[in-house]
Formats: sequence, C-alpha cells, structure tokens
Amino acid sequence: MANYSDFKDKNTKFTGTVGERISPGTTLERVNETGRLRFNLTTQLMEYFDGNSWKSIDAPPVVSSINPSTIASDGSTIFTIAVTGDNFSVGATAKWIGGDGTEYTPSVVTRNSATSMTVNTTTAMTVANEPYGLQITNTSGLAGTLGAALDAGSSPAFTASAGSLGTLGDANRAATNLSPQTFGPEVDADGQQINYTVTSGSLPSGFTLGTPNDGNNGKIIGTADAVGTNTTSNFTITGTDGVNTTSRAFSITVNAPTITSYTSTGPFSFPVPSGVSAVRAVIIAGGGGGGYVIGGGGGAGGMIDIPSYGVTPGGSVSGTVGGGGGGGGSRTSPGSNGGNSTFGALTAIGGGGGASWDVNANPGGSGGGSTNDVSQSAGTGTQPSQPGDSGTYGYGNNGGVKTESGVGPGAGGGGAGSAGRPAANGVEGTGGNGRDSDVSGSTVTYAGGGGGGGYSTPNASGGPGGGGPGGPNTGTPGTANRGSGGGGGYFPPDQPGGSGGSGIVVIRY
Repeated sequence: MANYSDFKDKNTKFTGTVGERISPGTTLERVNETGRLRFNLTTQLMEYFDGNSWKSIDAPPVVSSINPSTIASDGSTIFTIAVTGDNFSVGATAKWIGGDGTEYTPSVVTRNSATSMTVNTTTAMTVANEPYGLQITNTSGLAGTLGAALDAGSSPAFTASAGSLGTLGDANRAATNLSPQTFGPEVDADGQQINYTVTSGSLPSGFTLGTPNDGNNGKIIGTADAVGTNTTSNFTITGTDGVNTTSRAFSITVNAPTITSYTSTGPFSFPVPSGVSAVRAVIIAGGGGGGYVIGGGGGAGGMIDIPSYGVTPGGSVSGTVGGGGGGGGSRTSPGSNGGNSTFGALTAIGGGGGASWDVNANPGGSGGGSTNDVSQSAGTGTQPSQPGDSGTYGYGNNGGVKTESGVGPGAGGGGAGSAGRPAANGVEGTGGNGRDSDVSGSTVTYAGGGGGGGYSTPNASGGPGGGGPGGPNTGTPGTANRGSGGGGGYFPPDQPGGSGGSGIVVIRY
C-alpha cells in the first residue's frame, strides 16, 4: 500500500506575494535528516542538512571602510577600529592580513549590527608589515576582505606652521634667510622617507624643493630671482610616505629693491627697516688727486661691492662718504689721497695721489700713477689687502709706471677694474678701468683712474668710471660720486693736477 506522503502535494505550485514560511528553530532544535530545510533562530540564517552536517545559506559580508585607517604602531598600544560594511552576521569573526600575508587574530571583535563592527589591532602589527587588510568571516564561512585597509605608520607631520615662511628683501633672497627654511622632516615618525611635491601654486622663481638625493629633503633651496614689485607666492606642499599624505599651504614674499644713496661728503646714519637683516652695499672711497706738472694720474678710490651684509632689523648703521683728494700743487707734493668711505665695519680706502715732478705717487685704494724719471715709483692698490669683507669684496689696482728715463709724460692712476697704463715712448698713460655695478638699478661704472699729464703732447684720457683726463692744462677733476682719480697736470708750463672725485655709498635691500 502506498504512503500518503509519497503523493500528497506533488507538483504543488506556490502563489501569492507574501512568501512561504520555513520552519524556524534554534540550533538545539535541529533534526538531522537529509534534505531538511529550516531557518536557524540562533544564527539568523537559512540552513539545510546534507546528510553529514548543517550548511548555512548566506551572502558574503561586505567590508566598505574602517576608521581610523592610520595608526602609529609602537609595539605596545592596541587600537580599536570601527568597521563599516554590510551583511555582518551574528558571531562574525575578523583577522588582519599583513603585507607579506601573515595573519593577525584580534583579541576583541564586536558585531554592533549588520553594517557595523569594531575590531581591535594587535601589538604584533608593526610598521614593517604594513599595510594591513581586514577580513570579516560570517558564521556561514563566507568572508569579505578590504585590502590595504590599515596603515601602521604615522602621517607626515610638517615642522613649519602653515602661512608665511618669510619676507625676503632684495639683498637676502637666499633660501637660508627664510624663517624657517625647513618646512618638514626627511622621514616620518616611524622612519619612513617622506617625498614632497608642490601640488598647487608655485615657489618663487629661483627656489626649488630639496630632495633626498641632494641632502636637502624637507627644505626650500636656492636664491629667489629679483623682482620689480613686491611679490607674494602662494603654494601648497604635499608630503607622502607612499601611503599617508599630508598637505599644508605656505607663502613666501620677495620684495623689490629699495635703494638709498649717500652722496654728501661726511658722516651719515642708515636706519635699518624692520624685518631687514641683510643689505647689499657698494662703498666707494674718494679718488686721489692728479700729480703736478706731467703728473701721474690719481688712483681711484677703493670700491667694495658686497652682495649681502648683515644688519640688525630696526637698528642703524653709521657710515662716511669720503671726499676727493686735491691735485698736486708743487713739484715736491704729489696729489692728495682721497678720503675713506665706510659703512659699518666696511672701509673703502681712499685713492692714492698721482706722482708730481720730483716725488713718488701714493698708495691707496687704487694707487696713483708715476711720472718723470723711472726712479719714481707708482702707488700700490691696497684695497684687496684690507681685512675681512673689506678685502674679500674690495677692488683696487696699482698705478701705472713711467718706463723711460728722463723727462716725460705721466702714467695713469689705477682703477677698480684694472691697473693704470704705463707712460712710454713719450706717450702718457691712460687711467685704469673702473668697475661696473647695478646696485642702483642700472649699470654704472665707478672708480676709474685718472689719466697721466702730458709733456708737450696730447693728454691721456681718464679710465672708464669717471677718471679725469690729464691736462689739457690743469689736470681734469675726477667725476663726483664715482670715486674717480684726477688727471695729472700738463707741461709746459707747470700745471697742477686735477682733484679726485668724491665717493658714494649705495645701500640696496
């Protein structure tokens, strides 16, 4: 006889929209029968018995994000990480997976809801094996993984506060004058190298970011280009250790030059503006006077052109502008030396007076030229031998020498750019060349030597840079505020030498 259950509800068709009710029960209420289907109230999952064991019916969990995604691992601290996702089952477990595949089992895993969990880290999760993936496994055995989820190193931390790194005057445009120059460390807190880039805006022209290869990682290096108007550059620097990224906005201002010139002979005081710690200074002494009667040309005043001279913001610097030396007035008196010009600790030496008929030329910043008999000597240029910056950035040259015996024309005085020319074969020597400087905003030639005086012949020209020519009667004076030498006097009859030009001090910042 057939069993009723063998044919009851065969090929039954389910209809409606509500759904079919599957028998619920706890895990303890299971009946192990092959093919049995039920809803497990303990696991909150559908399950079936395959003849050997119960199998859960589930969808895998989804791990969307974690917070925080970066920790500063120190080998002892355990961090609690919030996990967001979907389909987290009751009893779900978790594990961290290191960069080399090593698995780390957390001591605490808490399911808050189907979309939220908290998972602890372990003390063994060090920087060396970052980044760490997170795998969540439901009780069904299905799992979801978020790869490279957790970085165990700290994010790059800038040492410089956001905002201005400094305002640079024209004379202190080097990056070393920024405050600070170093905006970030070479490595982060866990020893990983940080690489920096400008991600918006730009550095001032002339500046670059240092790199690990040049030993200046985390610094701005170079010298900013000069500008015509005050210019502020805004930029964002981003640092990354390959995983973590930090950005910070900065600015640098480069000011156009302010130029102050002192032209009056005598003392002065330069008030240092607030915020100015260095200036460019050109200091030129007074030129020497030309010699009497076929006199040697006067030597130019010593010239100093120092690109960056330290000053105290808000303080003052004392200085002096030297006057030009007088021309020789007798056969036994050479031209007078020019006066020294000073600025703080810098001293430009006055130009040497040119030789007169019966007396040698004087040494000076640039030396005076000789004349008459070859037994007379030319003046030595002494500016380059001065101590400290006065010599390092100082310029001066020897006067020219008369190379033939007997009565004859005078030689040229030395200039900041070259020695005075010798007098030979009856031809007087021209003055030594001066030296160019753009400190005033345009190129000017300063400190030319005076020309030698003639002997019944045309007179020699002064050196470029304002040197006075010899003669044509009395020697021509050197140009004022150029520190140029005066020209030698003519013969016959006896004529005095020309006076030297006064000096000048120009400050640019």
